[in-house]
Amino acid sequence: MKKFSFAITRCLCLPLLALATGCAHMMDVSVQPAPIGPGETLPLRVALAPDKDFDSFKYEFHLMGDTWVYPFGPVLEAYARRVAETCFLSVEKQATAEAAFASSSVDLVLTPRAVKAESSRGVMAWDKTRITLVVEWRARDRATQNTVWLATITAEAEEPGGNAFSHSGHERVLMQKLFDELTVKTVEAIRGATELRGKRP
Repeated sequence: MKKFSFAITRCLCLPLLALATGCAHMMDVSVQPAPIGPGETLPLRVALAPDKDFDSFKYEFHLMGDTWVYPFGPVLEAYARRVAETCFLSVEKQATAEAAFASSSVDLVLTPRAVKAESSRGVMAWDKTRITLVVEWRARDRATQNTVWLATITAEAEEPGGNAFSHSGHERVLMQKLFDELTVKTVEAIRGATELRGKRP
């Protein structure tokens, strides 16, 4: 399976061991596609038109003068497309909602939006690092532009912080857990939405 990733060079000063303040740690957000169980494909054609900040969304965590930057946008984009392609009959990507509503070949316009991300971490290797990511999904009827379904998906994950040698591995596991949960919860929410199940093209 294709790997969803957005690799960037990380600052040489390591998290948890940085002695100088003011260092920016650019994190590598890289995940494998989450496993999705079998389920019904809704017989609807959708246009995927993410919120304008969705594909560039990033989270910054500040601690003791340092900053950790998580560039979630590219992985969120891949997650949204995979969820849509799993749940619906056909999917086309549109750059804007206006373009999506202008497309006569779709029934619904899907707009995912990154609401927020939060995290906490300790200073010892055995302390847990916790992260939360919240994404809102809105489905609107293409013909009327009325909202027919709205859901907020909250995913959480935690891992030991690790030391200078194991921290990168813990971060990769943390990101994988986070997007696994986000993907599964989103698919379950769409498949279980009575507003969508009852709608026909």
